[in-house]
Amino acid sequence: MTTPPNAMAHDALNFQAQQLRMILERLTYVRGLLPDTSIDWCGPAQQLFDAGVLDLYRELAVVRTLLEAAYSRTVLASNQMGFHVG
Repeated sequence: MTTPPNAMAHDALNFQAQQLRMILERLTYVRGLLPDTSIDWCGPAQQLFDAGVLDLYRELAVVRTLLEAAYSRTVLASNQMGFHVG
C-alpha cells in the first residue's frame, strides 16, 4: 500500500518542523556559551572584542528570528495539510 501524496507531504512538514525546533534549541544553547563583552581588556583591543561579540549577538538574533518564522510557517503548513489528509 502506498502513502497518499498529501500524507507524505504532511509527514515531511512534521519532520521539517521537528528539525527546525531542534536547531532553535541548539542555537539557544550556543548563545548561552558566548562570552560577554570584555572587562579584562582596555583600549582598542577591548573595543574590537566588544564590537565582535555584539555583532555576533545581533547575527544570532537575526538567525533566530528567521528560524522561528520558518518553524511557525512549517507548523501552519503542516496543520493545513493535515486537514486534507484526514
